[in-house]
Amino acid sequence: MFCSNCGYKNKEIARFCIDCGQPLDRITRIHKQKKRNKTQTLFLSFLLVGAGFSAAQLTKEDATKPPTIEETASRQPLTQEPPPTPETAPQAENAQEKISLIQETQQKVFTIKTSKTTGTGFLFTDSGILVTNAHVIAGQKELLVRNVDGEEETGRVIGISVIDDVALIQVDAYAGNAPIEVERGRTAVGTEVIAFGSPSGFENSASIGYVTGTGRDFQHNFTYSDMYQIDAQLAPGSSGGPLVDAATGKVIAINSIQYTDGISIGFSIPMHTVQDLLADWLNDPMPATEIEQIINNHEERNNF
Repeated sequence: MFCSNCGYKNKEIARFCIDCGQPLDRITRIHKQKKRNKTQTLFLSFLLVGAGFSAAQLTKEDATKPPTIEETASRQPLTQEPPPTPETAPQAENAQEKISLIQETQQKVFTIKTSKTTGTGFLFTDSGILVTNAHVIAGQKELLVRNVDGEEETGRVIGISVIDDVALIQVDAYAGNAPIEVERGRTAVGTEVIAFGSPSGFENSASIGYVTGTGRDFQHNFTYSDMYQIDAQLAPGSSGGPLVDAATGKVIAINSIQYTDGISIGFSIPMHTVQDLLADWLNDPMPATEIEQIINNHEERNNF
């Protein structure tokens, strides 16, 4: 056994170093304890280093590992957006507005019947005056006017032209009713319109179309100037009915002529072209004798 103090090699059974006299048991114990402590220190350091390495690896893996669906869901706020409120489609709103416009206008449109012809008129003033075509009542003194509900009233002519295809009819029973508003300006090509009338005897019908042309001029028993061309359906019985702007509800023209030559084209008299004439009749009514003379001398126009 070597002495830890002087390094002398003693016998294994020696308790004291022969060279320096130090007890071999104490020294050996101290040496063994130091050796044991050093071993424990190294082992503990290894554990600490290993633990740190493991922790670093775990941290690295957690940072790079993508979260699971459950983890993602647990991180989301537990709030739910309310479902969007359904909105009415613009097309549906426009359709409903158009239906309302047609129903309202029909209350102001009337079927005009004579012994030989059928036509249409519309309420022009709140005093019960209707506008129609001159050819609807030409040659006829007795007029029967029927509303959308089938109620009949008598009417009398208070204005009629031999040049322009327009006339005014007074129906006292309609006094006090609101008329259709009149558009005094020009209407552009492409404007959506609704033609009201009694085509082929189907009273108070509504036909939807467009203004397809303007400035049409021609002669056909009357002088037609600056006419609107339309693709809304017209037929005999439509004459005198209002052509209404589908967007504003205003009457823009008087349906008057149907051209048929392989295709059917309608023509309407713009209100702005006859507004002055109608205003003159309202402000300075035609004498009854003049009206009767024109009616008696008028040739019947059976365009519709």
